Amino acid sequence: MTFTQSFLAEAGEILGRLDADAIERMAHRLAGVRAAGGRLFILGVGGSAANASHAVNDFRKLAEFEAYSAADNVSELTARTNDEGWATVFEAWLRTSRLQPRDAVLVLSVGGGNRERQVSPNLVTAIDYAKQVGCTVLGIVGRDGGHTAAMADVSVIVPTVNPDHVTPHSEAFQAVVWHLLVSHPALKRVATKWESVAAGARGVCGRAVFFDRDGVLNAPVLVHGKPFPPSNPADLRVTPDAAQLLERLKALGFVLLTVTNQPDVARGTVDRAAVEQINSRLRSELPLDDMLVCYHDDRDACDCRKPQPGLLKRAAQLYSLDLSRSYLIGDRWRDVDAGANAGCKTVWIDHKYDERAPNSRPNARVSSLAEAVEWIVRDSGAA
Repeated sequence: MTFTQSFLAEAGEILGRLDADAIERMAHRLAGVRAAGGRLFILGVGGSAANASHAVNDFRKLAEFEAYSAADNVSELTARTNDEGWATVFEAWLRTSRLQPRDAVLVLSVGGGNRERQVSPNLVTAIDYAKQVGCTVLGIVGRDGGHTAAMADVSVIVPTVNPDHVTPHSEAFQAVVWHLLVSHPALKRVATKWESVAAGARGVCGRAVFFDRDGVLNAPVLVHGKPFPPSNPADLRVTPDAAQLLERLKALGFVLLTVTNQPDVARGTVDRAAVEQINSRLRSELPLDDMLVCYHDDRDACDCRKPQPGLLKRAAQLYSLDLSRSYLIGDRWRDVDAGANAGCKTVWIDHKYDERAPNSRPNARVSSLAEAVEWIVRDSGAA
């Protein structure tokens, strides 16, 4: 075996041994930080510092995440090192950045920092400060992960398959993991350039059916005639025949997407983890392609909380959709108005809630998901 074959074989083994569950948890932790209005601070030294700069670009551009790299301002970095010492340079930078509990620190490192051996002490002090503040700490590290793995809320360790190649593999797979993160549906908001260009060249402009979640795919919790989402997975009741109905639409070539407001997370009355568990169960039982969630309340003035069309427009970018050929099925005025604002045809499942009607006029008014699907089949010319 040549050196090249051996090195690539090692990379293949690492790829197969990466902790996919840890990466998945990291993606959702980052999505939670962004939804709460937090920032992302990425720390790295040497080759990992260069990776941090690249990662900042991707998180800002593709995930619309406010992100910064500690090593990008060479003047500040060298001035602090000269005047205050190397060990505290990142901690001081985080203090000046007014690190908040809602922010996140992502460490990219080969060894993860080790105070006893005086290896990357600047990472050690920065991590300790971040934990003191109470923000989320994440790491993509090699070897045993060092101080980062010991202290992080979620860490991804690049497995060591050859002790002679710990550094090149660790730094290479930092890039693999962060590119996965910015491509993850929980984080990605903007289509990458060449993929979108290629889709346009192929004339790819698909159509989708957007579903509200509560009251459409699952039963709402009714209190005095007003609908509320289930607060935990045990209360989830999936709409009868939903799987078969969605399979019918998928067979016609529709992309199936859920767009849901979950403001109780911002209000502090429902735990985000419970929402994600409910969404995971729905995805396991229904043939959905993706679930897009807004965790904001009205006071956040975001563009993703329905009736704003932000979630639908981001989905159109991600999946190369023609919104004028797409449909939205909802049971509340916010759903119908969001679909209309995005340029979709809208189907209102009218459950006779004690609340206002949509401002926009739905294209169809029905009483069940089955009727909504039947109307879309007929209207799309597939009947």
